[in-house]
Amino acid sequence: MAGETSSDRLKRVALVIWISLGSLALIWVFIRIANSVRIIWLPLVFSAGLVFLLNPLVAAFHRLRIPRIVGTFLAFLTLVALLVATGFLLVPVVQEQSADFAEQLPNIYDTILVWLVDTGERFNVDIGPPPTLDIVQDWIQDPANQETIQQVIGNFGSFGGDLIRGVAELLAVMVLTPLLALYILIDLPRTKGLAIELTPPRHREEAVFVAGQVVTALGSFVRGQLLVAFIVGLAGSISLWLLDIPFWLIIGILSGILNLVPFAGPVVGGALAALVALLDGSVTKALIAVVIFTLIQQMDNHIITPLVQRARVQLSPMVIVLALIIGGSLAGLLGVLVAVPLTAAIRIVAGHLWRTRMLGQSWLEASERMIERTPPPDRIAGIRRRHLAGQQKLFDTAEQGVITVDPDAPPAPPVEPVGEEQIERV
Repeated sequence: MAGETSSDRLKRVALVIWISLGSLALIWVFIRIANSVRIIWLPLVFSAGLVFLLNPLVAAFHRLRIPRIVGTFLAFLTLVALLVATGFLLVPVVQEQSADFAEQLPNIYDTILVWLVDTGERFNVDIGPPPTLDIVQDWIQDPANQETIQQVIGNFGSFGGDLIRGVAELLAVMVLTPLLALYILIDLPRTKGLAIELTPPRHREEAVFVAGQVVTALGSFVRGQLLVAFIVGLAGSISLWLLDIPFWLIIGILSGILNLVPFAGPVVGGALAALVALLDGSVTKALIAVVIFTLIQQMDNHIITPLVQRARVQLSPMVIVLALIIGGSLAGLLGVLVAVPLTAAIRIVAGHLWRTRMLGQSWLEASERMIERTPPPDRIAGIRRRHLAGQQKLFDTAEQGVITVDPDAPPAPPVEPVGEEQIERV
């Protein structure tokens, strides 16, 4: 800076260092506190997913002049009805295939042992005698192995503690998730207004705008991932059923559920389908199953996801994989679930600050560089334009007088600040 003395520069560097150290200390304290109450995070994450999923339906009921609390209960009843109907359709088939799998498990084990022995003989590798039941019993009765067995039994205490904690977390998810989502949906307008009031007035418009971008992208991601998971599970199940591969529904359901984690669903589904087909004695079916799940993965990446996720943050596959690895290493299942949406939110906020503060771009220009918006078909676009004025979003920036970004509109000039009296109308 012009006219800046060495003393001023030194003070500025010291301020940056102290801010960085303070931020690291706050992050460390937050991590310690979060770890001490970690049982609440999974219910919070799943309840946030439910809010993103059901809020459009609650908003639709609100546009029909149905009170928000009534609309929230109707949305929950609709979701429960869909889940119950799906359970009636799928549970009998899943039970039948599970019983069939349990019955065939000894034969599958013998088949794997025979394959291992044949493979070892083909490559002149001695893998030793297969671990049959008699061999396992002899190993257990051998005095030389008693110390190892005692160590395993001694470690059961820690395993039991982890098991109890896992069951407690599962119960917390099942009980707290719907309750938290219910209260959040009912109190959402009041919570939104309170958050705006707590924001400093000189940053209020920008904070509301950026929050709207983050919530739009996250809502699109959550609803899109759920719909894509359903499509992947349905397509995989139907394809395996047509191929007459055993346990086709179980494999399809697993591929759909695991597709909530990017890249995992089709990969695991294809591997399981190929393994079952090979154990069933059909190499051709195994190859066809791998090809089918590869096609499903490509359709997901290039057709389904762009159509379903109207507003999405472009993240490269390398960034997604790194985010999943870091999230899983830091917080296990919870970290894997929130890694990608959290990375997307950080990218929106950091990208907005960089482009507006460092590059001098307007809010709208910064948003267009970070969020890709897929225009809906013409018929849907017409319906959307007719209802856009009355649509209530999770964080509706229009209610605060801030210009929202319409993906169908041409590029607009930089957003002009609005007056304080417009914000106070909330």
